[in-house]
Amino acid sequence: MPTALPSDRIAGLLDRLDDPRDRLMVALVAVYALLPGQLALLRRTDLDRSKGQLRLRRAGRMDHVVYLDVFTLRLTREWELQRHRRWPDSSNPHFFVTRNTAVDDSGPPISAGVVQLLFQRVGLPAGQLRVDRIVDEARHSADPVRLMELFGLSNLSATCYVLTAHPDKKSGRIAP
Repeated sequence: MPTALPSDRIAGLLDRLDDPRDRLMVALVAVYALLPGQLALLRRTDLDRSKGQLRLRRAGRMDHVVYLDVFTLRLTREWELQRHRRWPDSSNPHFFVTRNTAVDDSGPPISAGVVQLLFQRVGLPAGQLRVDRIVDEARHSADPVRLMELFGLSNLSATCYVLTAHPDKKSGRIAP
């Protein structure tokens, strides 16, 4: 069963970061529970700023749409401005780039190592931060359907999170 992080480990998380790309990546995991692999594969066209939406492509499944808040939209704007200032001629279609991928004509995504290194520097694994966010939402809503809508979870995963947050609701064994 997933477990939440102590709140003192999360407090001031974004304040520890100066780089707009890093701040945005951490916010997308901490607030919207994105997976590190989803961060790496995001494309510039996946962001619809006018609607405040971010589309997450999922192989073999329907895309999941995340509705961004004003704070996260501001972080996306800061990152896009920095990206344009640094690499104005970059044709890489991915949303997140590094100095190497921005100028690579083949348009590769950032590596998983870039994302892992960021979360190592922050001192919180991305997976733990994601779980914490989902457990926190499950505590407040206790509604697996809401978790499925917010985070794109399967019904089984959403139910597990609700039961973790509310062990008193467990009425019987849930089959894997």
